[in-house]
Amino acid sequence: MVDILSTLNKNGSGLNLSDLTTSLVAAEIQPRQRAEQKKLDSANLSISTLGQVRAQFQSLQTAVTNLQAAPILKASSGNSGVKVTITDPSKIANSSRSIGVVQTAQRQVLEFKGFTSADQTIGAGALKVEIGAWFKDASNNPAFALNPESTVNTLNIPAGATLSQLAETLDVLPGLSARVIDKGDGTFSLGIVSEAGAGNALRFTATETAAGLSIFDTTATNATAQIQAAQDAVLELDGITVTRPTNSIDDLIDGATLDISAPAGTQTTVDFRRDMETARTNLQYLVDQVNSTLSKLTEVSARAANGASSGVLAGDRVVEKLKSDLRNMIAGPLTGFGQDPVFLSDLGVQSQRDGSLRLNSYDFEKAFATSPAKFDAAFNDRLSSTSDGVEVTGLLSSTAPSASLTLTRDMATGKAKLGDHNTIGFSPETGRMRYTVLDGPYSGLMIDMPDTADQANVTVGRSFLSRLDGLLTDALQSGGRIAERESQIGARVTAANTEMGKLDDRAAKLTTRYLSKFTQMETTISTLKSTGNYLTNLVAQWNKSS
Repeated sequence: MVDILSTLNKNGSGLNLSDLTTSLVAAEIQPRQRAEQKKLDSANLSISTLGQVRAQFQSLQTAVTNLQAAPILKASSGNSGVKVTITDPSKIANSSRSIGVVQTAQRQVLEFKGFTSADQTIGAGALKVEIGAWFKDASNNPAFALNPESTVNTLNIPAGATLSQLAETLDVLPGLSARVIDKGDGTFSLGIVSEAGAGNALRFTATETAAGLSIFDTTATNATAQIQAAQDAVLELDGITVTRPTNSIDDLIDGATLDISAPAGTQTTVDFRRDMETARTNLQYLVDQVNSTLSKLTEVSARAANGASSGVLAGDRVVEKLKSDLRNMIAGPLTGFGQDPVFLSDLGVQSQRDGSLRLNSYDFEKAFATSPAKFDAAFNDRLSSTSDGVEVTGLLSSTAPSASLTLTRDMATGKAKLGDHNTIGFSPETGRMRYTVLDGPYSGLMIDMPDTADQANVTVGRSFLSRLDGLLTDALQSGGRIAERESQIGARVTAANTEMGKLDDRAAKLTTRYLSKFTQMETTISTLKSTGNYLTNLVAQWNKSS
């Protein structure tokens, strides 16, 4: 159409209608394009800057992970066979304890042998199973004392019962396990193993109605069947002899569990230390990383003042909320670590006028010397209970807050709830119940308590690191605050690009319309000019004739 217009224009208006068309289209379209481009550039810059915030938060979360892997409270043992684990940091003080292993706890092992197959019949009658302790009486004869906390079970063995069937029946009883063993020499044995501890040995009393069952009778002695006697663990703690029915001992050193596998005669030392230099290094590292994050948030959200330009995300509600939450967390109390709340300022962390943090070495050293356990509030969660005989363990989700809770137990049904949260319970050992929380923010929390207790007080203390990790996770996760804001700004980018496309289409349509109109105009002008020329020539001829 432009070529046609150029041809017509030679005899038409003489105007540069192509340039005129471009100018008219630009006058209508370009202001709107510039506005949309400005929106697009602003949105892209905001997304890029949010990416910087995301990267800074990821860096801070990495720092949190590094700090969690470098605890200031450490337990160590001089022998790998004496393992020590901290269960309640609030009860641990810097100390060394001497441990001597006199003997480890053992299970009783019985073997009833000489059977020709697993399906051999074993007679009939009644078989009473008792749990207790074997000892020597005053005449040095074997004697048995029933464990008063155990249950006596009497099995009715019908005629035709086999060795395998007896093993299966015994194996479901609490306090023992049983199975048939192929000896490999053409004979089979019934192996029976008790729980560890001298008080968990077994005695079988057989009352026959058909011959054969008496082979399992140990009423008077275990001598013919016993492979290994049940025995307690015997330790020397700082020279004092103590006994326990298990090799996992959680009531000997407050706040710690010992797991014993070392042989008799082992002498070692377990140490508990909150290390001041580790605490100083960790706290300084945390202060530096938090300062970097606060600096980035302040930079991107700064308001224009004193001739300085505003930050790219000035006034952004998400960035302002993240900055506010982080500052409130820094200044806020850490509860669950004793009667009084702990503040970072109690540990030597000071807030500066510019909003940054500083670790005051003097205040830090004074605080650590006075109460090193306070520093757990910065770095380590604390799960504890003020109820006698109650232990609290488990891993918490990042959303679990500090709290004081009560587990209530229905003594009739054995069911329990931690506040409004459901639990599932089982008995890990005689006289104990362990409840695991199934739902809510405390899912995974485990409360171990005496089976005679109807309630337990539970305290959950979330450290500054754990709370910070929760804030960072909430911001960084898919669907989190930063991702949500990126999606919102991304929608603006999409809208601006769509509008730019529409404006391009509008410009093309306007160009076509203007060129069409100008072509019609030039055709008309050209026609009028031709008619004018004809009339002029005709008049001229008339004038000559006259």
